[in-house]
Amino acid sequence: MKTAEIIVALLYAIVVLWWAISAKRQAEKSGSKFFASSKTFGALVAGLAAATTGMSGFGFVGGPGLNYKFGSAVMYMGIFFTVSYGLMVWLNGKPMRMMSTIQNIETFADLGDARYPSKTLRFLIGINLIICIFAYLGTQILAGGYILSSIFGISVKAGGIALLIFTLIYTVYGGMVGSIKVDFLQGILKLMSIIGIILGFYYITGSMSHATLTIASSKLLGPQYVDPIGHPDNIMLPLAMSWVFVLAIGVIGQPHVNTKMYSLKSYKSLKTFGLVGGIGYGIMSLLYILPGTAVLYLIASGKMLPFKNPDETIFHFFNHLPLLLSILLFAGLLAATMSTSSSFLVIGSSIITRDIPKSFSKTLSPKEEVVWGRWALIILTLGAAIFGLYGGYYVALLGVLGLGTFIGASLPVIIGYQWKRASLEAAIISEIVVLLMSIFVSVIYEQVLKQKLPGHIAGYSYMIMIVFIIMIFGSLFTRGSAQENLPEKMKLYFKHME
Repeated sequence: MKTAEIIVALLYAIVVLWWAISAKRQAEKSGSKFFASSKTFGALVAGLAAATTGMSGFGFVGGPGLNYKFGSAVMYMGIFFTVSYGLMVWLNGKPMRMMSTIQNIETFADLGDARYPSKTLRFLIGINLIICIFAYLGTQILAGGYILSSIFGISVKAGGIALLIFTLIYTVYGGMVGSIKVDFLQGILKLMSIIGIILGFYYITGSMSHATLTIASSKLLGPQYVDPIGHPDNIMLPLAMSWVFVLAIGVIGQPHVNTKMYSLKSYKSLKTFGLVGGIGYGIMSLLYILPGTAVLYLIASGKMLPFKNPDETIFHFFNHLPLLLSILLFAGLLAATMSTSSSFLVIGSSIITRDIPKSFSKTLSPKEEVVWGRWALIILTLGAAIFGLYGGYYVALLGVLGLGTFIGASLPVIIGYQWKRASLEAAIISEIVVLLMSIFVSVIYEQVLKQKLPGHIAGYSYMIMIVFIIMIFGSLFTRGSAQENLPEKMKLYFKHME
């Protein structure tokens, strides 16, 4: 099996590298091509790339791990995420594409600056998104570390660094154009691997009802592992409550998914894009429930012993499958981990080379953006490696931390494009709250000090609720960039939206 895995890994690396480097000439045309692949792809390619980017190592490794640790309530992750693709197109699609025709918009901070003209707000959005990228990219590094560790017998840290360096190489060459091309290829692999997941699940368990009854009747596990809510004393219930806020909003606040809408050749493809993305992710979300349930069945039936690290769940699932099926799923696992990493690297690079300099009235030429953007990729790689390999989170929980902060940082902009009264002052205060809570609550209080907030609800859920409150009530008492003080371009936007 090890020999087959090594061959698959090397062949996969060669194909991905060639596919991404083939986009080098197209990506180097300008910063808009390198960072946003502006108006380059159709709805099928962009939509499947969006689904692939959403279902990363966070879902392929972390999802089964949470299922093994907490039980069937993990199914809510797939349900909430799938619905959020439609919400993303409804709330963000039209504003993003419409504003990009009025002025040059390539990043989320550009979108925020068009709604609330403020260098301070642009800077805060950029800094918050960099923190998110460190957390979410750290997820991919950690997941990749487990994959290469299982193949080559190296440490998790060495595996994570090796996979990230490889992703960095093809991203430096291809930019967002190469990233989307690779995402499309990886999306096809993931959909094929879902068929393998279903076949593998029934190969191991015989049927869902048999697996469920075996787990429920087990003295070692019990009915709480197949109950959608779980045992009242289990942390799963408040965690699922947190997911209602985070995952129901889901991809709406994820720049690496939203950016794919810039790549559409025509705004008329937005509905098809959302449909392809939602259906694609819905099918892929079977990854959350089937492998973990199969492993729980193996433990309940006495065919394997419990293990300590939940992130190893998907690998134990692979080890009980026939060789050919395991190889197919392994290719899908590689695709899951690498697909999101490249998008995050490009987005983080655009923040460092575009958004932060513009906050200080500095502007680089299109060619300079590409050159300095590639250097920024290296900086992001080092920061994310430290965060992912030494942060101490499980893969899935680290991913949800990044996702929660993404949503908190994006909400002021999203609300601003739906509500004329949303004010600049409320947006700035909201971004400051996101910055402080990300550092002092999510990282220091919850992770370093190992403390819990009331109700055991995750800090990022409280953060999202607080941002909502600030944006609504803060805007009632302030007027910056709101109503009659709207920028002229935004007045045209809202008039068209009426």
